[in-house]
Amino acid sequence: MRVLVVGAGIGGLAVANGLVEQGHDVQVFEHAEALRDGGAGVTVWSNGTAALRDLGVSLDGVGRELHSLRSVTESGRLLWEADLDAVTERLGSPTVEIPRRTLIVKLAEALPAEVLHFGRRCTGVTEAEDGVVVRFDDGSVATGDLVIGADGQRSAVRRSVLGGPPAKLTGWASWQGLTRSDLPIAHGSRTLNIAGRNAHAGLIPAGDGLLHWWFDMPWREGDPELSVADLRAAFRGWPEPVEELLSSVTDDDLGFFPHIRHQVPRVWGGPRSTLLGDAVHAMPPAVAQAANQTLEDAWLLSLLLPNIDGLSADPEPLLRTYEQERRPRAVKVSRTAALTSAQRSTPLQRLGRFPKWVATRSQVASLRSGSNVLQALTPQVEVA
Repeated sequence: MRVLVVGAGIGGLAVANGLVEQGHDVQVFEHAEALRDGGAGVTVWSNGTAALRDLGVSLDGVGRELHSLRSVTESGRLLWEADLDAVTERLGSPTVEIPRRTLIVKLAEALPAEVLHFGRRCTGVTEAEDGVVVRFDDGSVATGDLVIGADGQRSAVRRSVLGGPPAKLTGWASWQGLTRSDLPIAHGSRTLNIAGRNAHAGLIPAGDGLLHWWFDMPWREGDPELSVADLRAAFRGWPEPVEELLSSVTDDDLGFFPHIRHQVPRVWGGPRSTLLGDAVHAMPPAVAQAANQTLEDAWLLSLLLPNIDGLSADPEPLLRTYEQERRPRAVKVSRTAALTSAQRSTPLQRLGRFPKWVATRSQVASLRSGSNVLQALTPQVEVA
């Protein structure tokens, strides 16, 4: 098939890798003039690293493999700690923190150069019995057998093929960055999450002396965007090394990201279209699964679209099977993220200390229950 992918983010590049490997003619269209390699770090959990491995993208030698996930209160009291080495052993794939730009470059480098097209902003999609047409704002068009919308929370493909409301704000926002640091945590392999009564923070080593840090606080549309000085005041007295970190960064290091969430539709496209990632199930970052669920989408869609004669005649059964298999797990993860985010202003996340084995087993169960990759689901579909 000739597959048109709109969006060259993590999802678009990942699914392109999988479909090129299957032998399809894949073309990726990105509205920016070059790869969008901004952003901070990405936590690629066991399901994400397993998906990347099957898509032919290795993270060996990049980022930082994580061995422990630790959570404390703003007073420094330990809440729980999960053994990520045990999680890796049970699920068969590690957890890696990696700069987003590094992951984007790894995914892009694995593709033939002629696959990527920049400066092409999608304005609409038209589906017909024998193919699909994608229109761009420069007046040009691209034709193919099907289109995949991987163009993020404001997806033009979604608007064109589904319509419906955009993602909604959840009432929280993140201020985050990725900076080189001399702090010991930047050179270790432990994630530190700090759960306050009205705010949360996290520090995650990303390899090569880089530290991914984030600060979450309630935020409504119209509220001001905070500066580093504001964060220093809000997080004064928090456990080490929060104050030391904030004293070392500037407003130029700071990225602002309001939290959003989609209501995930039951059908994700038309006869020759579907969606993946934030285009269909944007979710708050409370469980750090958005990128991983995107990689799950790319993995399963690639698995279900093999290079079979006659497939281009009617890809719809396989597209709907992909959606039916992914939707329950994406919805489950999205709901968990929303519930976790909502509970941040309640005492529920600040109860007594959990034993390490409980936290570890909980992490294994959570990752497995929200994953097609880890469940090794391979639906059998007859192609007409």
